[in-house]
Amino acid sequence: MDTLRPAYVPGKHAAKAEAGSANLLSESAHAALCSRLVRCEIMPGERLSETELRSSLGLGASPVREVIRRLEFEQLVVIFPRSGTFATDIALKDSRSVMELRLQLEGLAATLACTRGSKAEKDDLVALAERQFGTTDLQECIDLEAAFHRSLYRMTRNDYLITTAEIHFNLALRQWYFCSKVVQTSDWTGVDHRPLAAAIADGDAATADAHIREHVLHDSQQVVTILTDYGL
Repeated sequence: MDTLRPAYVPGKHAAKAEAGSANLLSESAHAALCSRLVRCEIMPGERLSETELRSSLGLGASPVREVIRRLEFEQLVVIFPRSGTFATDIALKDSRSVMELRLQLEGLAATLACTRGSKAEKDDLVALAERQFGTTDLQECIDLEAAFHRSLYRMTRNDYLITTAEIHFNLALRQWYFCSKVVQTSDWTGVDHRPLAAAIADGDAATADAHIREHVLHDSQQVVTILTDYGL
């Protein structure tokens, strides 16, 4: 007897391919707009033009609104009925709230990475830490900070943690980009993640947890100090 095969439905596979392409385009648009917001290329409080977004992202009205709703969930934009969409303001109370949650998320991520990360991933993390410690360029330092944390999240092998940690890290990263634009200082580079990376490479969960919590507290306090001085 011939093996039964699913009947071919004209247009069905084309529809699936079209849906997949649309999803990829939506993801790409979300990543692009998210990056602009996090890097404060769109400054806090700035109004977003849906017409401009449709043009720059190459999407229609409905996909753009879907991306905006997703960014609203991620706390990067706020939608006011009949007024429009605006980049979320940066406020002192939000910085403290993000810090409290990140202490738990980052600690868990570091702990899981110790046992779930591959040797190649751990070696890459050590290399990222060395590059970040050696840079004297502020923007490169912040970019390497992002690469370090995102690599750490992937090593957890926990999709729920990756998504949640990424959202809240973006909020913290946005604060750093904002601070780098409004305050001139020379002492933000020289971030030293080498002890943390070494602890993860050695599988020392307790030490890794202690290092990353100290890092989150230190950086968060710097942001709080800057925002306080700036009157936010």
